[in-house]
Amino acid sequence: MGLLYYLRKKTQVKTSIGFVSSGYSFLSACLLGAGIFLFTSGSTFGQKTLLDKPISIPRQHTTLYSALNLISQKADCLFIYDSQIIDNNKKVRLSANNLSLKKLLDNLLLNPELSYKEIGKHILIYKSAPSNPVQTQIKSLSSEKDSSENIIIRGHIYDNENKSALSFASVTIPQESIGTITNADGYFVLKVPSAFIKASLVVSHVGYTSQQIPVQLLNAQKVDFFLERRIISIQEVIIRYFDPEAIVEKAMQQRETNNSREPVYLTSFYREGVQKNNRLNSYSEAVFKVYKSSYAVSEYSDQVKLLKSRKIQNTSAKDTVFLKLKAGVLSALQLDIVKCVPGFLENTDPKLYNYTYSDIVSYNERNAYAVTFVQKDLIEDALYKGTLYIEEENHAILGAEFEINPAFLEKAAEELILKKSPRLKVKLEKISYSVSYMPFNGKYYLSHARCDIQLKTRQRNHFSFDNFNTFLELATCHIDTTRVVKFDRTEVMKPNVVFSDAPFSNDNSFWGDYNTIAPEEKLSEALNRISGKIEEIENE
Repeated sequence: MGLLYYLRKKTQVKTSIGFVSSGYSFLSACLLGAGIFLFTSGSTFGQKTLLDKPISIPRQHTTLYSALNLISQKADCLFIYDSQIIDNNKKVRLSANNLSLKKLLDNLLLNPELSYKEIGKHILIYKSAPSNPVQTQIKSLSSEKDSSENIIIRGHIYDNENKSALSFASVTIPQESIGTITNADGYFVLKVPSAFIKASLVVSHVGYTSQQIPVQLLNAQKVDFFLERRIISIQEVIIRYFDPEAIVEKAMQQRETNNSREPVYLTSFYREGVQKNNRLNSYSEAVFKVYKSSYAVSEYSDQVKLLKSRKIQNTSAKDTVFLKLKAGVLSALQLDIVKCVPGFLENTDPKLYNYTYSDIVSYNERNAYAVTFVQKDLIEDALYKGTLYIEEENHAILGAEFEINPAFLEKAAEELILKKSPRLKVKLEKISYSVSYMPFNGKYYLSHARCDIQLKTRQRNHFSFDNFNTFLELATCHIDTTRVVKFDRTEVMKPNVVFSDAPFSNDNSFWGDYNTIAPEEKLSEALNRISGKIEEIENE
């Protein structure tokens, strides 16, 4: 699972990368204003329509956000709206004595341009002007049968209590194996074929209750999802003990049942980037079709077919150090811990790790054992520490979050840094990983993998350090188990190369058809400043 880096002086690097000015439609447009708030509901009522339901609420002064939240609990509904047309922080006076829900909303919002659309327990609040694209697209897509067009859903996912962003949350249409994940800012963009207009979108995150919303209410919307923390109660009179080592051992035994022995195609989005002193140096991304062989076969039997890629190189004459990721694509595939079993999952003798049972948590709406691990005290190699998430019922490995033990990062540097100038000192600050799996047709497949590395460099006889942050990320956007065969050798990309050094050429029409991961907010700003240097390639 090693990540190898080139660090060398600029004078030793060939400047073979050219820049071609082109339009930059995806990354420059990713961060649009967020806008729709969702509220959970409580009891049930037998009314014909939600908007006709009578509501009674004592008089009180509060914010519009809190008022709608209280109404949603009383009416057992879920509100969806754009915060650009509704000010959540506005102070309002809430009072109702057997008023219909519609009348209460009219009195509260005081905006005659607003209308309501009801689907199940969901109520969309939107502007009713004829030119409103939300209303128009909902009507047209309801009867549209042309699956060549996409429905675009974008927004943020937050913690409902402290409003903090939830990074790496899942946004999926499970029955169609379509999905993406949020970035570090909790932001996502999802493209859904219009044929799935009647499907439901599911947003979920470990430790939270998932939400399920009709796609047709979210089309062309900027949405905010606020997920509630999920608490799993254990009866006070029952004391349960779980052997963490036995849980891990059982999970490894259950791979035969939980993971596929048949190959599968994964349409995957890959990206990697390097920032120096908070300034973007390089950014590369691609769409791959991955031939993923059985979990019981070596990872070197996996194949990667490059469909499209593009990159940005943003170096200047002041840059004296380049950092490059070698074998980044291969490293992302090797983060499949079910297939490329790391030491903390191996049942070796002598045992290298201590395991601790932490709790039963919610992981994508599944009860899961959280098992923490750390290397034993007498072992001084650079091993891992972190948390495993193992499904409670079938012992499937759902995911893991781990890092190289901070106490032994210097030893890790010897293996990870492949080449550097003798005049350059390098200090690793942190190396962390995350991986998760998604269920499909009764089996679990790689869903998301990410590695983040922080390091400092200092040239000899200099006092100041340069701070580098780099990452690689792979996300599965689609799973296909039908007629899976290996690619022709001429189509296969070598995954152990420096991906950012690959040649690139233009294909501006390509990226709109694929689900990708939205860039982090700061990264997106940097991309906008240098968007004219984007290049793209198609591997025919």
